[in-house]
Amino acid sequence: MFLLNQVGNTLRLTWQDEIIMDYNFPPDGYRPYWHPLRLPDSPIVTMNQPEDHIHHQGMWMAWKMVNNVNFWEQPAPDANPAGYGRIVHQKIQDQSVNQNGASFTTENSWIDWLGTKHLSENRTTFVHPPTTNNLVIDISFDFKSNDQDVIFDLKRGKPGGGGLFYSGLTIRFDNILTPGKVLDANGQTNTEKIFGNQSEWCSLAGVHPEDNHAYGAIIIDSPSNPHHPTTWWVRNTKNYGLLHPSPTYYEPITLKKNEVLTFKYRVILHRGDINNKLVNTISQDYKK
Repeated sequence: MFLLNQVGNTLRLTWQDEIIMDYNFPPDGYRPYWHPLRLPDSPIVTMNQPEDHIHHQGMWMAWKMVNNVNFWEQPAPDANPAGYGRIVHQKIQDQSVNQNGASFTTENSWIDWLGTKHLSENRTTFVHPPTTNNLVIDISFDFKSNDQDVIFDLKRGKPGGGGLFYSGLTIRFDNILTPGKVLDANGQTNTEKIFGNQSEWCSLAGVHPEDNHAYGAIIIDSPSNPHHPTTWWVRNTKNYGLLHPSPTYYEPITLKKNEVLTFKYRVILHRGDINNKLVNTISQDYKK
């Protein structure tokens, strides 16, 4: 049975008294994020603030450029914050637990270094009851502009280039799982062939030395998302595993004044190697 409790600036979700997810919203942080993420009776799949990228925080939502403000990286301590933005938690709108799953909705404000608010965002996390080998998480983001058009964009260059193409939901995997195996809906297993290409879903999994079992995560792009099927940004090298649907990889998205822009994703944490048939089945169910 699920239990959802607030512990300080964290919403903690447990299943049969075991932590499977923390949703964190530190008041002095640059964004809310989900970490740790894990299956019942499994090691932690995600990593928070690794030394190579301290702005990588488990699973998170950010953007390289919103109205030319960088909401992806963070300024160095004591550095000039000009050009950077923060995604600031405002409140928990609602939360519930029942036999069908656990759900919570929060409100965020996307604010630049001058205090200007560019976006209001409502995000909903719905966690389905886990099975032995899978935990399904549905996430939605509703963005509304603040009395002006908003341009979601990023920096462009050579596909896969450093500091480029970041836009949206991202998972950073525990280094101990890397390098692992990657697979997309097109059957590609080479990151170079996945990078910059469209696919309905993409996955990464690696073996954990704690029990020598494979663990991983899959992100499924909703058919209702802009630029579906999404373009992917992935990393699968030693001590660097990252899975990231990047909807503005090739072109920006403009949110008109008084309109709402919605993104939806299904995330599957799994035990064992990537099961193509299972992913396609869950993906088809998600499209209904």
